[in-house]
Amino acid sequence: MRELRPLTPDLVPDLVGACAPCTFWQTVPHNGHGDPDDPHDLLTDWIETVTADWGPPGRVAYVDGTPAGHVVVAPARHVARLAAFPTSPSDPSTLMLVTAITTPECAGSGLRKALVQSAAKDALRHRMRSLEAVAARPLAVSRHTCVLDVGFLEKVGFRVERDHPAYPRLRIDLRTVVTLRDEAAAAIARVLDRVPGVRPVPETHPNGSSHAHVTDRG
Repeated sequence: MRELRPLTPDLVPDLVGACAPCTFWQTVPHNGHGDPDDPHDLLTDWIETVTADWGPPGRVAYVDGTPAGHVVVAPARHVARLAAFPTSPSDPSTLMLVTAITTPECAGSGLRKALVQSAAKDALRHRMRSLEAVAARPLAVSRHTCVLDVGFLEKVGFRVERDHPAYPRLRIDLRTVVTLRDEAAAAIARVLDRVPGVRPVPETHPNGSSHAHVTDRG
């Protein structure tokens, strides 16, 4: 079964990636050192704060009950690390795509694109007109793994809003993506359809989570 759950504090242990749980975007360096607080506690508090102000800041993807990836979005006012980038937005209400990452087993499956589409779908629910991201070009030095690459974002429809040799800011105009709601659901189904032995039957539940029930093909 494929499932996308809203990011809530209790799901912090299910975040994936080499440095998960990661607080890169939620914190800024202090005298050259990271924040001394426990990353789990920091993320838990951050998710609670963003949820109270805006809503769940992302989704966690599961395949057969196992965490497979996640996407994080939040208004710029809640993304402290943006202050360290020369292309950070001036409007604190700008909705930012913070990161989208999957496990190595899901690399190339299309799951990361589906996660970005689900974030855009959530943004539309909030009546947002656009979604932005600070991303890295190949010239970026010491790029953190949580910083998305420009090439990936351009492939999924983002365009450069403010250019920079290393860290441009990109934007997707959600008003022009008229089929985004249908594409987000269909993308999840297509990804799961590549897994041998299962067939997805996606449905949306009242709580906003997307489920894909599967049946044997044999």
